[in-house]
Amino acid sequence: MNKPSRLACMLAVSFSFTGFCLPAIAGSFALREQSARGLGLSFAGVSAGSGGLSSAFWNPATITMNPGLTFESSVTLVAPRSTIKPDLYTLGTVRAAGGVPRDSGNISQAGVLPASTAAIQLNDRFWLGLTTNTPFGFVTKPNQDWAGQVYGRTSKVFSLNATPIIAYKVNDWLSLGAGIQVQYLDVTLRQASGIGFGAPNVSLEGDHTGVGYVLGATLTPAEGTVIGLGFRSSIHHELDGSLLPRPGVSVPVRAKVNLPEVLTLGLSQRIDERWTLLAGVEWTNWSRLNRVAVVNKVTGTPATALKFQYDDGWFFSLGAEYKVDDRLTLRGGLGYELSPISDAVRNVRIPDADRLWTSLGASYRWNDKLSFDVSYAHLFVKPAPVRIVPGHPDYVGLPFVADLKPSADIVSVGMRYRWDDPEQPLAVFR
Repeated sequence: MNKPSRLACMLAVSFSFTGFCLPAIAGSFALREQSARGLGLSFAGVSAGSGGLSSAFWNPATITMNPGLTFESSVTLVAPRSTIKPDLYTLGTVRAAGGVPRDSGNISQAGVLPASTAAIQLNDRFWLGLTTNTPFGFVTKPNQDWAGQVYGRTSKVFSLNATPIIAYKVNDWLSLGAGIQVQYLDVTLRQASGIGFGAPNVSLEGDHTGVGYVLGATLTPAEGTVIGLGFRSSIHHELDGSLLPRPGVSVPVRAKVNLPEVLTLGLSQRIDERWTLLAGVEWTNWSRLNRVAVVNKVTGTPATALKFQYDDGWFFSLGAEYKVDDRLTLRGGLGYELSPISDAVRNVRIPDADRLWTSLGASYRWNDKLSFDVSYAHLFVKPAPVRIVPGHPDYVGLPFVADLKPSADIVSVGMRYRWDDPEQPLAVFR
């Protein structure tokens, strides 16, 4: 099989491995689990190449660190737990009003996130690549009948990204990269029309395909030191769908949503032949997601609104790698994430809060072509209140006060394969 045929095969496999839906594990409904190797470091230094080929998700310039024709894929299992427990006053109020006085049960849904990256080196300066992944998504599903059902039943966001990229190695210390994001977004939100048992749903559904871009650069100021900076742009979506206020009634609606841009800075510092230290910081412009008007397409008048009122999100991480021998590498990391969702706006759909990441991982090089990665992470999420009272953007006249203590376990496995022969001179395209 020649190189173009191999590349076509890799791209087809890359697309086929993407498309599952799962709960959000980064801030709000963002997903960070795009790399099995990166997970083992709590994603420290991923924009400086610590995630291997999959670092291209954060910084497209990192594909210049991978010679030849390569493919990398990972599958991540996320198992979260989160129960919203109303206080006694809320349960009593719901009971007195004829509602269902019980908690949410576990609202989180376990899921699988695949991600793939393919890259080909054209010559000593240019690389082409493609990433396919799911950067945004979540599913929460409490008990069908519960005390907070007028504020949320089923909530789902699904996205699918394909990002072709090009990278240029300017010299031995500087590489640049850029790409185009093509993103499909699908949203489904349901809540009860009343507080009673068996109350019908009010549903909002819509989808859209939007376009954005990615930019990145890597600097190697000294041997063993890599600094990486990556930027993922905001993507504008004009969701087209329907509002179902009651059974048998469907109102065509549209909503304009601007998803946040993401800036990631990473550092990789080799200490000696065995040890490498890594660090990272990531900023997500969640504050742009304030109020989303949902407009009736027929009349042009407001039908409802989604009120987020988020702060910006921040993620900080540190990690280390230890090379046991030429085949085995061990790694570990710690991260801390500042959620964009404050106590003042937290709701029952995305009960997100600040969290501590802890992770371990390993890589095993089977031969010069094939290697495997495995990682595990546990997320300690800060206990957080849900206070939907007067002044809360979702308040509709029924006070709802509750507490939650979420957590999550994440397991990721990945593989990397180099299709050309590493021992042969690179057959470049001219």
